[in-house]
Amino acid sequence: MASSSRYVGRPTAWTAFLLSIATALSGLMSSNCEAQNSPVVKVHAYQREIVGGIPGGPPGVGAPAKQTEYLIYLETAPKAAFTVEGVWKDGQFHTVETAVKKAPVRFESPVRLADESRSIAVPATTNTVTEIVVRDAVPGRQADATAAKMLGTSQAVVVLRHQGQPVLVAVEKFDRRDPLYRR
Repeated sequence: MASSSRYVGRPTAWTAFLLSIATALSGLMSSNCEAQNSPVVKVHAYQREIVGGIPGGPPGVGAPAKQTEYLIYLETAPKAAFTVEGVWKDGQFHTVETAVKKAPVRFESPVRLADESRSIAVPATTNTVTEIVVRDAVPGRQADATAAKMLGTSQAVVVLRHQGQPVLVAVEKFDRRDPLYRR
């Protein structure tokens, strides 16, 4: 008995350690199960300013005010069938324009960038690449509890419909890219 009382503090610390590992593993298994319902293999997300005029010069005559463009690229298995219903960003639901693009996907730019890697949005891949351009906010629409929770840890959430079911895909961060100047 004396030997078992000697270890009273250790099983508690050891138990706490094992519980933390078990919790982490169950969280991984849970997110993997949810990911199996999603056709998305990888997400690429970017933001950049659209500016009227020329780099370093005055704004173009009659040019619209500076705007921020948000682009999301989803890589999916080649035969995956889904539709993009919209994007939650900044607590608002936004309409989108979508197009399937051939990889590698490059940013539109009238100027060739010195660092060529900065002009590539999606590197070469055998996956299907869907470009999503985030457009206007839809007033009066409220995020459900799952989307709201995801927005707490992500900058945006893409709403898909896959196999007749809604699928939410988190966009952790929009990487900033060089501005696009338009005349």
